[in-house]
Amino acid sequence: MVSGLNNTQNLNQALNFNNAGPETPSSLNGGNHGVSPVSTITDTTRSAIVGALSQCAPFGGRRYSFATPSSPLSPGFQNTANSVPDHVKNLPSTQDLQRYVGAYLRYFHPHLPFLHIPTLNFEMPPSATNRSNSVGGSGCLILSMSAIGALYEMDHVQSRELFEMAKKMIQLYLEERRKADVRKADLRRTPASEPNSHSQESSVHTPVWLVQAMLLNVVYGHNCGDKTASDIASTHCAALVSLAQAADLLRPIRVESNETHDTHMRDDANWPGMRTDPEEQAEWIQWKTMEERKRTLYVVFILSSLLVAAYNHTPALTNSEILLDLPCDEEFFSAESSTAFAAKGGIRAANHNRMTFHEALGELLRTNEKQQKQKAFNAQQGFGPGVNIHDMPTSDLSPSTFGCLILINALHNYIWETRQRHHNKVWTNEETEKMHRHIEPALKAWQAAWASNPNHSLERPNPFGLGPLSADAIPLLDLAYVRLFVNLARSKEKFWQRDWDAMAEELSRGSEIVQHAEHSPASNTESNGTDPSDNSVSSSVFAESPATQSSSPEFSSAKFPPPTQAPPQLTNRSTSRREKHLRKAAFYAADSLAMSDKLGVTFADFSSRELPLQSAMCAFDCAQVLAEWVATLQDRIGRYLGILGQDEVDLSQVPAIMLLEEEDVKLLGKVQEVLASAEMKMNLEVVQGSIVGVDARMQMDDHTGYAAKILRVTAYMLDKAAVWPVTHLMARCLETHATHMRARAEKSIIACE
Repeated sequence: MVSGLNNTQNLNQALNFNNAGPETPSSLNGGNHGVSPVSTITDTTRSAIVGALSQCAPFGGRRYSFATPSSPLSPGFQNTANSVPDHVKNLPSTQDLQRYVGAYLRYFHPHLPFLHIPTLNFEMPPSATNRSNSVGGSGCLILSMSAIGALYEMDHVQSRELFEMAKKMIQLYLEERRKADVRKADLRRTPASEPNSHSQESSVHTPVWLVQAMLLNVVYGHNCGDKTASDIASTHCAALVSLAQAADLLRPIRVESNETHDTHMRDDANWPGMRTDPEEQAEWIQWKTMEERKRTLYVVFILSSLLVAAYNHTPALTNSEILLDLPCDEEFFSAESSTAFAAKGGIRAANHNRMTFHEALGELLRTNEKQQKQKAFNAQQGFGPGVNIHDMPTSDLSPSTFGCLILINALHNYIWETRQRHHNKVWTNEETEKMHRHIEPALKAWQAAWASNPNHSLERPNPFGLGPLSADAIPLLDLAYVRLFVNLARSKEKFWQRDWDAMAEELSRGSEIVQHAEHSPASNTESNGTDPSDNSVSSSVFAESPATQSSSPEFSSAKFPPPTQAPPQLTNRSTSRREKHLRKAAFYAADSLAMSDKLGVTFADFSSRELPLQSAMCAFDCAQVLAEWVATLQDRIGRYLGILGQDEVDLSQVPAIMLLEEEDVKLLGKVQEVLASAEMKMNLEVVQGSIVGVDARMQMDDHTGYAAKILRVTAYMLDKAAVWPVTHLMARCLETHATHMRARAEKSIIACE
C-alpha cells in the first residue's frame, strides 16, 4: 500500500506525452534478472540519442519541432552520415558508452547510490525508438552518467563533450516541459477543462530521470575545473531544487507492506518455485520507486551541503525543508529482484530502523541537553561528580550507512546556519563556547551512531564487502570538528573566485577565522594557564585528538604546566585566543591527515578513483588550517627560535620551553610525523619512476618551514588525484599559499622593535 501517492500512473509519465516512459528508465517487467544495465545500451539506444541531440540548436542549427516530418525523431527520418550534424558525430560509440556507464557504476555510484541498479534499463521498445519522450530518460541519464564515467576512464576531452551534450539534452527537455505547461494552461482556460487537473498532474511532466540527469550534470559542472561551467552549475543548483520540488520529491511517501502477503513463508508447499509472485513484484516496484525518489532528493541535499562547505554557498536545500525518512540499509536497496528482496524480509525488514531525517537530526542536536539533565539527575540521586556524563550512551540512533552520511552533512549545515545567525554581529566568548558545547556532543552522538554498526569501517575497501559509504562519512566528521573551531567561510569564497592570494591573506589576517578572537577584554592575549574552553574539546573516536590524551601524564602536564615555566620577562609565552582555537582545530586537522596516512587512504596511497571528493576537500582544509597554526606560532616565536622545520631547534631546551606550551610541542611532533611519512612515500615513487607530471621533490628544499612544506605535500597529493579536475585547482591554490607561508616565515625571524 502506498501512502501519499495521488496516482500511480502519474509517476510513470514524463513530459506530458500520453505514452511516456517510466519516471526512471526501467525494464518492462520491472527487473534486469541479474543483467547489468550496461548491456542494455545498444546501437538502437545510441541512434535515438543521436536523433535527440540533433534537435538541440547548438548541434543541429535549426531546432526541429516534434511534429515536423523532417525532424530527426519523426518516424520517417533516417539517421545517415549526411543528415547528422558534425557535433553530434562526436558521440562515442556504443561500446564506449557502455564502458563509461560501467565506470560510473563501478567508481561513482557506490559513493552516491541513488539510482536503482537492479531495475535500471536503457532498452527501448521498437515502437518507441523514434519518439523523443522515450529517449528522454535513457538519453539524458546515459549522457550524464557517461560524462562522469569518462573522467574515471581518464578520457577527459570526451568527458567534457559528453557533459555538454547532456546539458543540451536536459535543456531540450526542460524547454519541452515549459511548452507543455503553456499548452496545459491554454487548455485550462477552456470551459471543458477540469478544475483540479493541475494539482493532479504536478509530477506528470517532471519525471525523476530529469532530476537525476540534471543532478549529475550539476555535480560535474562544479568539479570539472572550468570557471564558466562552475558558474553555470551554481545557478543550476537552485533550478535543480525547484525541479525536485516539481517532481514532488520533497513530499513524504511511505510504502507499507501487505501483511497477508508479507507473512507468506518461503518454505510453504504452495510457494511457486522460482516464479515471481505478481503481488510481490508489484509491491517491490512500488517500494523501490519510493526509495529511489527519496535517495535522489537526498543526493541533491548532499550536493547542496558540500557546496556550503566547499565554497560558502547558501544552501540550496536546508535542513528544515527535509521531511522524508532516512534511506534504508543498502542490502535492501541493492536486492536484485523481488524474490531476493522478499528473502531479506521485504518491506517490513527494510523499515527496521526507519526514522525521519527531522527526528534523527533532532536527536543528535539534543544530546547536550540530555546530558545536562542526566547530570542534574545524578546530582539529585547522590551519584556525585564521579559519574562522567560523557561515558554514558549518547544516543540510541541506528541510521543506515547512507543515513549517517546524510546526517553528517546536515551537521555541517547546522554549523553554517549557527554562524549565519550571527552574521554582522559581534561574537562573544560566551556565545562561542555555547556553540561548542551544543555541537560537539552532537558530533560525538553521530560517532556513536556510526560506530553502532559493526560493518562500518574506516578502511578501504570495506573489509565486510559493503562498499565505501561508511568510510566516506569520516572526512566530513573530521572537517566538522575543524570547522567548529575555525570559520573558513570567507576564505572559501575566495577559493570560489579563484583568487589564491586573497585566500591566503584571508586565512592569515581575516577577522572571522576565529570570530570572537578580538572582541573580548581577555581575548588578545592570555597567560599559559588553561583556557576554560580547552576542556570542551571532545575527541574523535577515530583520531587521537586532545581529549583522548587526557588520561596520560604527559597530557595532564601539558594542560596545567608549572607557572615557573613562563618567566614574566618573556611576554611571547602568552598565547592569543586566536592561536588557541587554531591549535584546537589544528589538532583535529593533524589527526585527520595522520589517520588517513596510517590507514593508507590518502591520495598518495590510493587510486584516486576510490576516494570521494570530500576526501580531497578534507585534506585541503586540514592542510591549510594546520599550516596557519604553524605560521601563527612561527610569527610569535620566530625571532627567538628561527624557522620551525628548517633551523635546528631543540624544543626541550631554553628558549623553546619558555616559548612553547607542551601542546605546541606535541602538535609539532604530529606535523613532523605527517611530513616524514609523506616524504618517504614520495621518495619511493621517485625511485620507482611512477611520478608523472609533478615535480617529484616539490621544491621542498626551496620552501621554508613546516607551514610551506605541509601545503606543498598536500598539493602534490591532490595533483595525483587525476579524476576530478577541481583537485588540480586545489593543488595550485596550495602552491600559492605555500609561497605566502615561505615569505611569512622569513619575515618572522627578522627582529622588530
